[in-house]
Amino acid sequence: MFPFQQKEIVLKIDGELKWTYKTWVVIATFVATIILWCFADVLGLGLNSFITAMLPIAAFAATGVIDKDDLSEINWSVLWMVAGGFALGVALSETGLDKVMINAIPFAEFSPLLVMILASLVCFGFSNFISHSAAASLLVPVLGVVAGAMIHPAQPGVEPTLTEGGAVQMLLCVAIAASVSMILPISTPPNAIAHSTGFIKQSEMMKVGIFVGLLGLVTGMLWLKLPFIFG
Repeated sequence: MFPFQQKEIVLKIDGELKWTYKTWVVIATFVATIILWCFADVLGLGLNSFITAMLPIAAFAATGVIDKDDLSEINWSVLWMVAGGFALGVALSETGLDKVMINAIPFAEFSPLLVMILASLVCFGFSNFISHSAAASLLVPVLGVVAGAMIHPAQPGVEPTLTEGGAVQMLLCVAIAASVSMILPISTPPNAIAHSTGFIKQSEMMKVGIFVGLLGLVTGMLWLKLPFIFG
């Protein structure tokens, strides 16, 4: 849609890496964070991914790598929006409101395929306007309950079958729908960064986003090889 016209690219970066104690703090924190994310359970440390994600902030603040001026440049409104979405999703689950909402709708009478398609489209719509993470945090707890209600038990002592829907297919559909939603700058941080350069118009982003989004939804559904379609 937007063929590259420039014949030559010249990249010039002024300055060089300064090897100070802050450099080593960043390197050590980066390595430690990756190790904890991947092997915290194996090491028996009892740290989940959320706690691990806070460790770099604590380390950088304590060592002076970042200061109050750096913190003031963060777009806190976006962070609050995402955090609010997470909080609302957790609240729906913890209070049991999601189960009440689900029990009020006869999902058992609906086609699993129809439910999954509608869930994907709803997530796609939400993700384009309130960001991927916020939309997923709102929908995953509720749709997880829907998926659980759609699982058809197999014989006693055998794992439930997912041939007509289930948690795995439902949540993967939601994840794919959220991931391919990129119509607007607010849809995802990379879009916002690209739009902030001034080179990309919102109309251009919408044109590509609609095409990629619909193609991604269809491809994702086919990739999952929905068992109730393909046997």
